[in-house]
Amino acid sequence: MQTRFSAALLALFFSLSPAVWAGERGYFGFALSIDGNGMFWNPTLRSVKIDKVSPASPAALAGMVSGDEIIEVAGKPVSGAKGNDLKAHVEKDLGQPLQLKLRRANGEEVAVTLVAVAKTW
Repeated sequence: MQTRFSAALLALFFSLSPAVWAGERGYFGFALSIDGNGMFWNPTLRSVKIDKVSPASPAALAGMVSGDEIIEVAGKPVSGAKGNDLKAHVEKDLGQPLQLKLRRANGEEVAVTLVAVAKTW
């Protein structure tokens, strides 16, 4: 069963407010659009694309733009991975880095490193 996930749900997945966590979880400033198969709580991913980038966020400062596809998270391929497996690699405390490999709309692949910051709103 193919499932499409909304950008709002995925923004929550990757950037929950630090107040929600017992520790100080970081924020990266991007929302996602995920295409996957299976149950919504742990889908098998086919693609993960950047839907929105917040101004002045770590994602914006790293040059991420809407439409970029995330092809690796911390060296782990996205396509074919289970959502919960990758989630463990993107939940970062304040100051910790997140390494992503992106594919731009023109096919160029770039590596970016984001550093988790506190949400200020």
